[in-house]
Amino acid sequence: MTPRNVMILVALHFPTGTARMWFGSHTIVDKDGHPWRPAGELPASALTTIQYAFSGEATTMNLSLSAVNQEVADLAYEETQESDVIGSKVQVLLQHCDDDFQPLPLGPVVKFTGEVIDLKFRKRAVNDPDKPQILHDVTLVVGNAFHARKSRRNAVLSDADQRAYSLKVNPDLPPDLSCERITLMSEQTITWPRS
Repeated sequence: MTPRNVMILVALHFPTGTARMWFGSHTIVDKDGHPWRPAGELPASALTTIQYAFSGEATTMNLSLSAVNQEVADLAYEETQESDVIGSKVQVLLQHCDDDFQPLPLGPVVKFTGEVIDLKFRKRAVNDPDKPQILHDVTLVVGNAFHARKSRRNAVLSDADQRAYSLKVNPDLPPDLSCERITLMSEQTITWPRS
């Protein structure tokens, strides 16, 4: 499967509804009838950020609407006032396509799940003598599962907790088995350093 045969999609699960976008030039409809709106061209630097988000490190990723007009910026601001978008789930999905760039019937696969940890608004002037204007940038700062995880005082890392957490943040992937041997080690004596 070449990179040309993969669509990158982003689902933003806000309290008022889900916004679905993909990096292309026209609206597509998935097998469940959900429309995915075009989000333009994906900058090359974004691919590195997305790759880091997949790697298992505690990272953040910025998702921005750049150079939007006052009306769109006002709508985004109103959304933050009416409902708290902080904590909203964000997913990056990959949709495999055939040689004609038509989505395969299996549907998209979730590759990243994070949550909104901050929202930033910025405005800038465009110095065009023919049409001076103010453009706005709206940026969602998304933390991945490792960044979003909060440690509780006296918390115990257990296999059951880790499986439940991995199912919550990545429901389409198999459960995380990284802690399954913790109970086996609870009664073992570990000598360090070994001689």
